[in-house]
Order: sequence, then C-alpha cells, then structure tokens
Amino acid sequence: MSAPSELFNLHSLPQVDSTKSNIHIPWSYRSYKPKSAFQLQEHYPEIRSQDSDYGNKMWLLLSGEIPNLVVPWLMNGDNLPDAIMDMYNLHSFTQERGGFGPNVQNLMVLSVFADWRQDLPSKKDLPDAMRNKALEEQENIIEMALVIAQSSWSLAVATLMKYEAKVDTHVSLDGHSFPATQQFESLGINVVNITTAKLMIEAIRNGGYLDDSLETMIVGVDFGNLSLAWKLSQEEGFKLGIIHKKRTPIPDGTSSTTVHELVYGDVRGKRVIVMDDMIGSGGTILKTVKLLLQHGAAEIIVCAAHAVFAGREYYEQLQEVLSNDKVKLIMVSDTLPLERPARGGDKDLPYVFVKRDGQKEQRKVQILETDDFISYIVGVMLLNPTAQAITETMGVHVLQQVDPYDLYYQITGKKMPRPVATVRYREGGQFDRP
Repeated sequence: MSAPSELFNLHSLPQVDSTKSNIHIPWSYRSYKPKSAFQLQEHYPEIRSQDSDYGNKMWLLLSGEIPNLVVPWLMNGDNLPDAIMDMYNLHSFTQERGGFGPNVQNLMVLSVFADWRQDLPSKKDLPDAMRNKALEEQENIIEMALVIAQSSWSLAVATLMKYEAKVDTHVSLDGHSFPATQQFESLGINVVNITTAKLMIEAIRNGGYLDDSLETMIVGVDFGNLSLAWKLSQEEGFKLGIIHKKRTPIPDGTSSTTVHELVYGDVRGKRVIVMDDMIGSGGTILKTVKLLLQHGAAEIIVCAAHAVFAGREYYEQLQEVLSNDKVKLIMVSDTLPLERPARGGDKDLPYVFVKRDGQKEQRKVQILETDDFISYIVGVMLLNPTAQAITETMGVHVLQQVDPYDLYYQITGKKMPRPVATVRYREGGQFDRP
C-alpha cells in the first residue's frame, strides 16, 4: 500500500538552507533502514561527522558546525549497542569546548522506532492480607508492589539524551507511552508525538474497506493507546471502544500474563478497526480479535505501526488471525523493515491461503510504506527548529498524549482504578512496605 498520500507532500517542502540546518544519519540507522537513509541523503544537506582514532586506537570524533541538527534514530532489541553508542556519540556536536560553545546549538532527534514498553518497573499484585482496602476504596487505586529488581529503560535513554547528547527536542513516531513522554519532559526535553495512524486510515479507505455497509468503530488494544483511539474517533467520526489490558507479572518478574476486557463500547454487528503501536509476538492482537468476535463484531481490521515481529510466535499467531474470515485486513508499517542487519534477524511476512469462490487465494499482512513520510518529518524538523513549530506544521499527524486514566473518566464518566506502587517486591518473593 504505497499510493501517494493526500495527507502530506514531501515535494511541497521548500529547500533547506544548508547554512542553518543539516542532518546527521548515524550508522545504526543507515544499517537498519538503508533505503530511508539514502533518500534522506538525497533530499537534505549532511553535517560532517567522522569516526577516527589516535595512533593507539583511542576513539576520536570529529564534527561539523551548524545551528540546527536533525538526527533520525532507531533502537530495536537487535541493535541496542549500536543505537546507544550512536546516541552517546552525539555529544561531539553539543559538548562545550573550553568555553567556546558547542558546534550545534539545537539538536533534535526523530525516533523512528524505540521500544518504550519498559517505561516503568513492573508491578505485582499484593497478597490479600497486605491490601489496605479502605485506602483503595477512598483513593480509587489498586495497591501494587513494585519489582525493585527492575529499572526503567526509557528513563535511562532519556537521561542519556539529555545529559550526554544534549537533545533539545525528541520527535517520536508512534511511541505510544504516556509515562515515557512524562520522563522526557521532566528532564526538560521537548516531546512531539507523530502517528502513522491517519495514513493507515487513508490507505484502508482507499482500499475500499470502509464502505457504508457497516458502522465503523475504533478500538485500542489497551489504555496505552487510548489517546490515539480517541483522536481517530473524534476526527474520523468512528464510534469508540475501549479495551483494558491487565498485565500480571509472573513470580520471577521477567514476564507476565495478560487479561483483556472490553470496558466501553458495543461492537455487535460493527466493523472494528483495532489500533496498536506494535505487533510483537502477535499474542495481544490474537487475544483482542478473539475478544471482539466473542462480543459480536461483524468485521475486524487490524492496524499496528511497528512490525516488531518478535521470536517466531508472531508468524503462527498472525496466521491464525489472517485465517478468520471476519478479519478483513492486517496492516503494519515498514518503520521496522523485514530485512534486518543482525545475522539471522530477518523476518518473514505472514500469509495464509484461503478458499474464496472455490479458488485458493493468498492473504498476507499488508505493508504501509513510510520512507516518504519519514523524509517529510525530517524536512519539517529542519525547517521548523522548535517543538511548537513542528507540532503546528505536522497538524493532523500529531498525537497529543494525555493521562489515559483521566481520559477514560472524561469519556465514560467513570473512574478506572489506578495501579499505585505502595509496597516493594524483593527477590525471593518477599513483599514489604518501605
């Protein structure tokens, strides 16, 4: 699905003044998205950035000078060391040099993908005897225990961006984490959240999937992307459904089980568009589809911004989703390409064969191409070196993230109990109050 979009026009952007704004494409991004990197190099002026060394092989970084610098960046599980090192190396542009100032005054990063799922340490259910039920009822919370063996990954990366790279503005592409956004902003980094969701809705509509035969609903897979589901409901005129996904860590604190519940909206007889920020193992999508079908959904369209496609489970689980006649489409973007730089890391595109009108027909996951959109965002950042100007220029593609619990109350008039950590969970299964 790569037809030109009516929602943005890469070629409408004015030429970038090479004396005011440049790009720097780190190695980790070039190796992960070579086509996108080549397109960016064709469109925009690059700053000097050279990895060298002294005679004893000690690292030496040489950097150019420019008032405004934009860096596309991608951090997936299989390129963490390279991505983190490239983020650290940005200090060569922004470091003070003996009172003579930095080479770059304004540094902006576009995170095309960054997995913020571990934005906070995990929480565990308390033993019943430890609960303060009067407090829970009074404060509308659920007391939980914080797994103190874990840490926040997003906070560590935000700290690296702020204090080593000295990033001024962080633009994320479909990074649907309200806690991570709060962490960046608390450190003084301006945050702009961009979504591909409007492009996906456009592609679905152009593909003829949104005819008038059924009423359409939009459903987020959990509270984490309630802001996105609400945005699309308001702007596209879709009915809204809300799924609450409760994640319960298993005893060792390294993984969890999830329970899905449809807490708002009636999907019976409707076409339901499911929106998620990523497909990992495919388990959440499969459970969500089953839940919606149990509640009587007539058709389901699945959209996810990032095709993480973790492990091998994703293939079979997405095959099961594709095999269901009521699932009309699964669409992901190519922010994470199928061909990946790590050895053995390439991913296969799930497909199945189904019978239609007596003939065998292939059904596969559809890909929304995003390289032009990425180049457009980078161009906007080069031409508009403030978060406010980027937000105004990107318009409908900006997702204003808000506290999902506050938004749920605004939508439904009901309060969803918040999980609040009041107890520590220590290794060995010990719970104690600090």
